[in-house]
Amino acid sequence: MSEIVATDSTGSPLQVGSVVLYSATGTKGTVTEIMSDDEGVWALLDKTNLYYKTEVLTAIRKIEEKEIGEKLFTREEVSEVLEKQKDASKAEMSDVSLESGG
Repeated sequence: MSEIVATDSTGSPLQVGSVVLYSATGTKGTVTEIMSDDEGVWALLDKTNLYYKTEVLTAIRKIEEKEIGEKLFTREEVSEVLEKQKDASKAEMSDVSLESGG
């Protein structure tokens, strides 16, 4: 059985474990399987569990940490957001036009 040769849109080699970008939707993921058929070479991405033709994928170094990590907020930032939500809820919760039947 011959090994499948897979390359991305720039001609760079792809293999299981490669991190790729599907630029049409911005989807990033890791190649978990490579297969070929009469229509071409396909790569299965872990993020979507879908097969993509390898020529529409672009190999990237890695998924940026900020895309999958946490964001740290200062106490001041959290207090500001909570204060804005508190003010907004006061404006929204009014019984001025409340009608009741009887």
